[in-house]
Amino acid sequence: MDRKLQYKKFKNWAEKHQFSLLDLFPTIGKTKVYHIDLSKENTTVRTEAEFNNPVFFEGKLTEIQEKNTDTIITGGYLEKRSLYTSDIYNAENSTAKRNIHLGVDFWLAEGTAIHAFLEGEIVCAVHQKSLKGYGGFMILKHKIDNLEFYTLYGHLSKESIKNCTVGNQLKKGDKIGVLGTYKENGSWVPHLHFQVLLSLLDYKDDFPGVALESEIDFWRELCPDPNLLFKLENLSKI
Repeated sequence: MDRKLQYKKFKNWAEKHQFSLLDLFPTIGKTKVYHIDLSKENTTVRTEAEFNNPVFFEGKLTEIQEKNTDTIITGGYLEKRSLYTSDIYNAENSTAKRNIHLGVDFWLAEGTAIHAFLEGEIVCAVHQKSLKGYGGFMILKHKIDNLEFYTLYGHLSKESIKNCTVGNQLKKGDKIGVLGTYKENGSWVPHLHFQVLLSLLDYKDDFPGVALESEIDFWRELCPDPNLLFKLENLSKI
């Protein structure tokens, strides 16, 4: 199907459905979010060293969380993050860095349980060992109301992936896994990278979580705003 038509079909479907963060994180008991900015202008982690130091970064998030105890710290959709400097973000045949974030980050503690907000089939389940990669990484395929789309879950624990089998069907509410430690999730502060995909393209066992700014129009339609599902005022800032 044409990408634009698929995007329109997904958006029309999403407008008629609403999901709760309790579907995704039932053990947290929170439905409100607190948006943080990690773009060039952010004041949370201002330098490459701070951004890539999980102990420092987690300390800053803890400070924010202590002041906003009834919320989940979130952010990131289509955010331009100039602090993505690792070679993993190098673009092919270009000197530009992939720095447009295609999903939403939920900054939650290691071990936080992640559940299927909608029934789906496991089509990818791998543990990436690369620095600044996904760590535990899973993609679910959803088929509902004559619509097919995918959701991506990054930074799960290594053990979570061991317990998953490609081809297995998950029901809404089934536990997907738990968030990994920074030592097993690509050296990131524990969080869930959650992304919606309308196609897997030709990727297997991987999928971009960040893209070139010059290609933002393509990726916006391929990876719609996850907040179309949750409809929360502060989940995304686009």
